[in-house]
Amino acid sequence: MPKQVNVEVKSMNKRKLAVIIVILIIAAAVFLIYPMLTKKENVELKIFHAGSLALMLKEAEEEYEGLNPYIDIVREASGSVKAVRKISDLGKSCDIVMVADYKVIDSYLIPQYADWNLIFCSNEVVLCYTDKSKFAAEINENNWYEILQKPDVKYGFSNPNLDPCGYRSFAILYLASLYYGQENIWTDLVIKYIKNVEVVTNQSGHYLYFPAQPDYVAGGKLMIRDKSVDLVQLLEAGVLDYAFEYRNVAEEHGLKYIMLPSVLSLKEDPYVKTNVILYAGDKEKQRVISISKIRYGLSMPKTCANYDEAVKFLKWLLYGDGKKIIEKHGFTLVQFEFIGPVPSELRG
Repeated sequence: MPKQVNVEVKSMNKRKLAVIIVILIIAAAVFLIYPMLTKKENVELKIFHAGSLALMLKEAEEEYEGLNPYIDIVREASGSVKAVRKISDLGKSCDIVMVADYKVIDSYLIPQYADWNLIFCSNEVVLCYTDKSKFAAEINENNWYEILQKPDVKYGFSNPNLDPCGYRSFAILYLASLYYGQENIWTDLVIKYIKNVEVVTNQSGHYLYFPAQPDYVAGGKLMIRDKSVDLVQLLEAGVLDYAFEYRNVAEEHGLKYIMLPSVLSLKEDPYVKTNVILYAGDKEKQRVISISKIRYGLSMPKTCANYDEAVKFLKWLLYGDGKKIIEKHGFTLVQFEFIGPVPSELRG
């Protein structure tokens, strides 16, 4: 009888051991397979953006990808007009577009290529220079335009047809000639070097026509580049003495700068109604941009391939820890303004 009991006990122990082994195998399988089943597929989030946003978005990209390893943010920097025209004219796709003037989204993308626009931050234009710049020890907020007019001084702004900082700088020089009562500011710094610029003034305001094909005097006092941040290297190398840039770009690159009166810097609305006609003479590309205080905008084109992830990123950037990164890079967050059917998740 005892032998039979021992056999039964051994049999039971074997069955228990077999069950335990099966359970362990199943647990191990679940442990190995579950992460594979729940792991999110890698998502490439593509952003077309203004050059002035480059360093801010670079830091945001690094932090956000650290929090979301399955996200790969791919950025393309350019002038803001060029950024939206990649979508409207070239048929390129992105998930998010972020520009230095919300009006270019309204002008080029809505309603055909995007449904909405979100205004999120502000900036201002300053005149940058370095210790290498001619008359660096003399320039100040009262004589900056006189310094620019001096012989052998070279200055620059970005291409108005491609970049808002360019058409804003173009307008600032015109406004300065009115503000200081000196027409030669405009003629000496612009008209001499872009021969086919036109100005029309009537009861509705001042209209500055920047031609689609500028008759540009190369090698003169004025240098024009595609986007404003392209001028930074020229300043640092001493090729340029002065350049119009956004204040955040000046601070990010450690440049010296002259603050302009707020009605010229576009921290506030200009004191006279001024419009710039981009691509003047080209019926397809020509657009009228009203000059006003600087407001950056963003949107998601209709061709956005990763809607949910794009919304999630923008919510983090605008309402989460990303806000600190925006402010850290010299931008001023404004009360958000919503044009069109902005997703409810981005309305606060």
